Amino acid sequence: MARPAASAAPRPGTPSGATSSTAVSSSAATSTALPSFALPALPLPVGSSPVGRQVRVPKTAELVAGQLRRRIIRGELAEGDALPPEPTLMAQFGVSRPTLREAFRVLEAEALISVRRGAHGGARVHTPSPAVAARYAGLVLEHRGATLGDIHQASALLEPPCAARLAERRNPADAAELRRCLAQGDAAGDDVGALAAAQTTFHLTMVQLTGNRSLALVTDMLHHLVDAAGAQQTRSLVLGSDADATRATHARLIDLIEAGDATAAAEHWSRHLAAPGHAMAGGPADTCVLDLLG
Repeated sequence: MARPAASAAPRPGTPSGATSSTAVSSSAATSTALPSFALPALPLPVGSSPVGRQVRVPKTAELVAGQLRRRIIRGELAEGDALPPEPTLMAQFGVSRPTLREAFRVLEAEALISVRRGAHGGARVHTPSPAVAARYAGLVLEHRGATLGDIHQASALLEPPCAARLAERRNPADAAELRRCLAQGDAAGDDVGALAAAQTTFHLTMVQLTGNRSLALVTDMLHHLVDAAGAQQTRSLVLGSDADATRATHARLIDLIEAGDATAAAEHWSRHLAAPGHAMAGGPADTCVLDLLG
């Protein structure tokens, strides 16, 4: 049997037998209001970190640029795709022409689009490029006084473990791909520029075959830096002057990868990268400070 509800005790100063209207209204409010979790207002101890910090509201142009950037990075917009005309984008985003053009300038600065003015102009998409990443990285290295020797030595540290990795895996497809790169060098003939490009492709391909995208990007950036620093011609002459020996070295690496000899592959590639005088510590390239600004 349900227990009868106890009558509320009268407040002090309230006549006996009378129910306070305040108590009734408080009881009614309790049945509908959410419970309060307010903390007591205590002073923060001296020296404590603030709870929050000032929040900067993004500009509309930054939001528009962010949406377009996301579509480019995720592959929804491909290299060479034309963005819709400005009036169409203005209507889609609900922004003014100056705001849209400010967003374009942001993306142009990131080399994600290029804009041409005029009747046949418009904005075209560019996917992220190692060359663009290399340029900014090169400016940082130049500011820090890095040399071409520093870049060559970085390659000498990164590539031999990749050669060992391919030998450990001993995948026939890897060796076949490297032999295709070797054939490109053979087809270059007396064109030392084409020969140098084919040999660079061999280095990049070897790293890419490991499947590590980070190492592949860093290696690609390092080669772009050498080219951007104006060393492509010098490298072409060095490689072209001893093309037969370089080809034999590359072919030997493929043999070691096919044999599955990881230790020998790494040691062989280390000797190859350290052999030229410009790649050795203390060599001529160590006195050539990186210069991308001319």
